[in-house]
Amino acid sequence: MAITVSFFPVADPRMAAARHIRYAVFCEEQQVPLDLEWDEHEGICEHVLAEVDGAPLGAARVRPYKSAIFKVERVAVLRDARGQGIGLIIMAEIMRRLADRKAAAVVLNAQAQVEDFYLKLGFVSEGEHFMEAGIPHVHMRWEPTG
Repeated sequence: MAITVSFFPVADPRMAAARHIRYAVFCEEQQVPLDLEWDEHEGICEHVLAEVDGAPLGAARVRPYKSAIFKVERVAVLRDARGQGIGLIIMAEIMRRLADRKAAAVVLNAQAQVEDFYLKLGFVSEGEHFMEAGIPHVHMRWEPTG
């Protein structure tokens, strides 16, 4: 199984595959309204696509948030592909890339059901759980070392 992760702007042709994955996971599976899934930040984000043996199975986006702080959003893996480590590989590549860019921190709003996944990656929960798009979330932060 060969997993590749690519990063690209919104105008890239790979965006169609990323949109398909995000729509399937967030809009169809989790019932997130379409107008909340596609927002005003799409154009400033760096988009991420994970492919397994050439098949697009995972996606995410990264956007500038504050000075030297980036926000990871819309991390999604198609239902039938979960449990293969695709989400872990997506996040590891994002974290490596942002550490190389000398990011001071990476933040995200994790769905509460996957908070432990991000804790294992070294993220720290900040504050109480809150509702976003009708789903419990928690704000999390990771600071690269070295």
